[in-house]
Amino acid sequence: MPAVPIPIKLKDLCANLARTAPQPLTYEGLCSWVEGIDWTQSDWAEHVPEVEKEDNYARNILCLEPFEVVLLHWPAGVESAVHHHEGFWGTVVCLQGVLENVTYNLADGVLSEKDVLRALPKGIVPEPDGTIHKIRNGSDQDALVTLHFYHPALEDLDGLVLYDLATGSAFTCNKTAPTASIHLPPSNYRGIQQEAFRYAPLPEASHLQCNIVPKPDAAAIERMIEGYFAEHANQYDALDAQIQKRRRYTSAIDRLVAQGLQSLAQSKPVERVMHLACGTGRRAVDIRDESELDYAMEGVDMCEEMATQAAERDVDVQVASLRHPQKFIEGTSYDAVTLLYAYGHLPNRETRRCVIEASFRMLNPGGRFYFDAFDVQDEHEWGPEALQQFRDQRLGQQGYEEGDVFYRRTRGEHVAFLHYCSSDRLRSLMEEAGFEDIEMTTIGYDQEVGVEAHNGKLFVSGRKPTI
Repeated sequence: MPAVPIPIKLKDLCANLARTAPQPLTYEGLCSWVEGIDWTQSDWAEHVPEVEKEDNYARNILCLEPFEVVLLHWPAGVESAVHHHEGFWGTVVCLQGVLENVTYNLADGVLSEKDVLRALPKGIVPEPDGTIHKIRNGSDQDALVTLHFYHPALEDLDGLVLYDLATGSAFTCNKTAPTASIHLPPSNYRGIQQEAFRYAPLPEASHLQCNIVPKPDAAAIERMIEGYFAEHANQYDALDAQIQKRRRYTSAIDRLVAQGLQSLAQSKPVERVMHLACGTGRRAVDIRDESELDYAMEGVDMCEEMATQAAERDVDVQVASLRHPQKFIEGTSYDAVTLLYAYGHLPNRETRRCVIEASFRMLNPGGRFYFDAFDVQDEHEWGPEALQQFRDQRLGQQGYEEGDVFYRRTRGEHVAFLHYCSSDRLRSLMEEAGFEDIEMTTIGYDQEVGVEAHNGKLFVSGRKPTI
């Protein structure tokens, strides 16, 4: 029988911190030390403080030297006020429930939401000096328990500045404030400054980065994406039509694929085309119409609602996961394969390699594979921010690959996933799969939409050798 792990005794650990704490005590050192311990294997449940009021959280300070260790208990739906970490830093571990860390920017008197980091048990949220954020319980039913590490220690909340988004007022706590809340009696504040800032909420039609730690496994990410697109399946084509830049971009990519098929048809008949992640089938039909060729359209999509629409458009579609291509490639041969606006949704490097290799196997000799990908270097997209978050949120230690980002609609619930790629990495994967005559073009999306540009998405094609 495997040995049963002995729980970490938090009191004993705190008593020995002077000897075992990282030296010198720096932000990087503290974060690395916390990341090296599985805190869910501690006796934390014995130290959870009782909640006195269901609309506020409770704190249990376990130690203050050489840094603060404090356990917090959050009832369902409870959140802290937005507050400013000025002169102290640390990190937070989720022990139970769903922690949502919402960060903000404050510039020229305007406070705006920056991103959300959602932590599940074992997930870790870093809090560098200068952070403006709030922590909330991401569940309206279950309690949240978090373990915090801060330096210098906060013996009390004296001087902590809180921001009231509804009124634009700034509250400065005094020594008597028990929690970072704007709903305490006036005696818990040094002062309240009216009209201290203006809160600018995100537009309803916008999207918000919402990373999840630890990174969910591939199957969980796929379920998220399936839920996200199922939610919008009945209006997906209409949304595409309403967003002018997306409409112009997808039309340009469809035209490039159609031109590629026309060129291919000059040397060999084009009889069957496979559209991976075919969605509603609209783009498959548009490509065939644009090419003026007569070939059989086939497709694979994991969203049953979208696959139903594709079948109504004469696409012979299978409902299946791209993570398991062996389920749909056996005995197949195609003159072309496409994967449009979907490569970035593949959950990890292994899946992306697997799909490229499967596309190669599915092709007839001389056939071509076409796909587009989100460029990590596109300064008008989330790629550069994803690289920055990879460092700032310390995501590499929690299962992420550089370029990974989770997101949701500003007013939506379902979370989806994107991966931003480098052109060098894409070319390497194509070469490893066996493709030759690899072409890679940047097509504008936010700027110079639909034409070859400096910034945009990467349109990639490759040919399977004839011998």
